[in-house]
Parts: sequence; C-alpha cells; structure tokens
Amino acid sequence: MNRVEEAVQFFRGERSFHRLFCEMKKKYESLGRIGGTISVSSFSAEEKEAIASFFGKEMSRVSLASFEQQLANTRFAGISLVELLSCYFGEPLVTKKEQQQEIEREKEAYFTRLMNTYRAQRDWLMAVEKQRFVQLAYQQNHHALEAALSAVCRALEQLPSTYVRLPVFAQKVANDPHMFDLHTLAGKLLLSALEFYTDTEYDLSVVEDVNELLQSYRLLREDVLNFVTCAGVMAETEKGRHPVFAAACATNTALNVPLREVMPLVRAYPSVGNNVFVVENAGVFSTLLDANVPLISTNGQLNLATRWLFDLLVKEGVTLYYSGDFDPEGLKMAQRLVERYGSSVRLWHYDCSDYLATKPTVPLSDERLTKLQSVTLHDLQPVKQEILRRKKAGYQEALVEQLRREVKGR
Repeated sequence: MNRVEEAVQFFRGERSFHRLFCEMKKKYESLGRIGGTISVSSFSAEEKEAIASFFGKEMSRVSLASFEQQLANTRFAGISLVELLSCYFGEPLVTKKEQQQEIEREKEAYFTRLMNTYRAQRDWLMAVEKQRFVQLAYQQNHHALEAALSAVCRALEQLPSTYVRLPVFAQKVANDPHMFDLHTLAGKLLLSALEFYTDTEYDLSVVEDVNELLQSYRLLREDVLNFVTCAGVMAETEKGRHPVFAAACATNTALNVPLREVMPLVRAYPSVGNNVFVVENAGVFSTLLDANVPLISTNGQLNLATRWLFDLLVKEGVTLYYSGDFDPEGLKMAQRLVERYGSSVRLWHYDCSDYLATKPTVPLSDERLTKLQSVTLHDLQPVKQEILRRKKAGYQEALVEQLRREVKGR
C-alpha cells in the first residue's frame, strides 16, 4: 500500500471527515484550484470534533489551503490535497471549467458527425445547431434530437414533386405518420429547415404562414377542414367551368370549399362585375348573402384555402373589398391582405368614423393591444391610434345594415 492509499484508508476510517471531503471536492471543482473556505457551522458535533482534532484547535471555517498545509504536518506529508481527494473518491477531480469544455467537445463531435452523415444539409445543420430550442433539446435528450434531425434530413432529400398530405409524407420518410406533427421536435425542425431553404419570410407563430410554407414545398397539413366560404364566385378547372361553383352561383348558394377542391382550380372570378366583398365574420356574410353579390368570409383567419382563392381572383384583376372587426386581429388581417395583394385590396368601411359608428364598448386587454404594434400600414394608423386611445373593440356586425345597403345598391 502506497502512502496515498494509506492516507485514504485513514480518512475513510474516520467517517466524520466525509462531509468535509465532499465539500472540499465541490469547492475545488468550482474554483479549479486549491482555494476558498468551507463553513462548518452546520456540521455535527462529531464532525467538528474530528476537524478540531486534525487541526489541533476548533475551526469555524476550513480553508482548502490550510487543510493541505496541516496534512504536511502529519505522517502523510508530501501528499497533495488533489491527490488525496482523487484517490478518496476513486476518480480524477474535474473542474467545472473542464467539465464544460468536455461537454462542448462532445457536442461539437455530435454535430460534426451529423454534418458528415448528411452533407447536403450541412448548412442548415450548422445554422440550427445555434438555435435555443435545439440546444435545449440536446441537453434534455441528445438521442431523441439526433433521431429528429436525421428524420428531417431524410425528409429534405425526399420532398415531393406533387402535393402530398403531411402525415402520408411522414409515414413514407419515418414510418410514423405523426413524426412531423407541428408540436413535436421533428415537426419544429422540419419547419426550421424548410424556412432556411426558402427566399420568402414566414412568421412561424402564425398558423396561416406555417400552412403556406408547407404548401410551398407541396406538403399539405390539412386539405378537408381547411376551407373557404364563398358565394357568387365562378371557378374553372382545366376541364372548364366547375359545375358546383356554377350551380351555387345560379342559386345564390353559399359554399364551404375545402382546400382539396380549391387546389385543382385554374381560374376564379366573380359571377357578376369585377368586385368581391370580403368580410371577417360568418354572420355578416350570411346577412349580405341575400344581396346576391360575390362574397367571401375569412371566418376570422386567412387560411390557405382562402388565400389560394384570393390568388386566383387577383390574377383575374378582381378588386377585393375587405371589411373586418375593429380589433388588433382584424387590423392585422387587413394589413396582411394589403401586403399580399397591394392595390387589388380596398379597405371597406374601415376608418375612424366607421370604428366610432360601431359604438365600441368591449374592453381590450393590454396583451391584445400590444399586437397593434405590428400594424404599420399607413392607411390603418388613424383607426389604430383611436383603438389604442379608447382601448375598446368595435365589431363589423354593428355596420352590417350599412354594408348590406351598399352592396345591394351595386
């Protein structure tokens, strides 16, 4: 038995030193050197007595340097505290800095290996590595992260040339139809990758933008429950006039048209005139329906089916007249329409006088009011400021009779 092992055997035999040794180990790992002090005020009487016996006096605090010095006054002279602690705990002492350096080395090797495996996706892997949610996922379960990253890299290599539903695509790529569900890690990573390789900016916190991003890669999240509500709109496929749209126009019938049925259309245009009236709410849409004019209801959101139909209408030179609620969400929708379709959109009864005519009484929370910060369209600034001043919402239902009389006169 060498002298270090002898010292370890001695201190292990004196169990009252164990707590002190644990604290000295933590202190060394934290500082990266022999330094600092340890308070023994919370130690037991037996532990304090053992420490006092070692130093030859009572101690309220024990410094690591003084312990090493006192060790030199015993038969274990020449043994460093680092040697003693390493042998006592049966493992090398590793400082926090060294631990972090090792973690960083392992992480670097982890991502390097992935980049070498999926060379075509190297640029994206380098970019996504720095994202906070990926760093967190690595810390929580790097095996699960690798599985998700690998699935996305395989997906990027198999992007479809014709439209396919996302669950079907996920089944093909990963043998799991839910692999790319948007709440999953792989789903979030897929969106990150698709956005990385596109030239268009998307707000991935907005459902409509997420759907449009997926659609730009011919991936459909939902093509049945994603529908557009319309009336008085004629449509054509490659085979000619669509019989359902034609019949609906002839009978002034409202249609809820799923994205699945909108996608094959090659043309869309008003059954009469060159204008389509767009409203935010279904109740207003239903009231205006009796006027027998081209109508579309967004039902509170610009989903993919609605935007697809708008694209076709604008392509034909149609003017969209938009009327919505006087609240943050309504203004943001109006702005997004103008940003997307420019002069093809007219804001319809959407100024300060119309807002006041709704007799706004419903309070808006501060959280909702902060959404108005992103409303930067020049034409919306007066009504935006009035909403901020009053902190109340106005709803287009209050204007429905005025809207009805106006469309009926056309």
